Amino acid sequence: MGIPSRCRLLAVNDSTPSANTDDRCQRWRKIAIDQLGYLINLVLTFAIAALGYCFALLKDKDFSPACSARVFMILSMLTLALSAFFGFLCAIIRLKDFQGTARRACNHPEKPSKEAMRDLDDLTWRLFYLQLFWFAIGTTALAVVLLLTYGGKLLLTGQSVQTMWHLRE
Repeated sequence: MGIPSRCRLLAVNDSTPSANTDDRCQRWRKIAIDQLGYLINLVLTFAIAALGYCFALLKDKDFSPACSARVFMILSMLTLALSAFFGFLCAIIRLKDFQGTARRACNHPEKPSKEAMRDLDDLTWRLFYLQLFWFAIGTTALAVVLLLTYGGKLLLTGQSVQTMWHLRE
């Protein structure tokens, strides 16, 4: 008589779930590695663009921040530069990590130890978090500079309120 076909499928697939799970795990690891790279590059690009915007503001003759705004401008530029620096370091460390992984996969004589690879991985994440932290501080400081310098244009002054009432009448 034999085993029904649906049971045979279960019996055949019973031996392969670990292989299927490993494939899924490898696929998701690759996606996570790719997403980390994209995000590091995106934040690095935004940090450099924000720094460029700071320099463009400084070149503008109409930009005259008050003393407190100048302090925030310096803070913004320093922290954005730190963010870019940590992003650049993160990219270099990731390259070293990939190089070590390739050497381990090919059983190269100069392959790094598992501990060294774990250390590189941990360092990558620490640098990434530092990059995000300094970027957040830098963009917040830049926003404060812009609000302190140009925020008055958002508020209605007494004269503009009177003008607005005369326009309604």
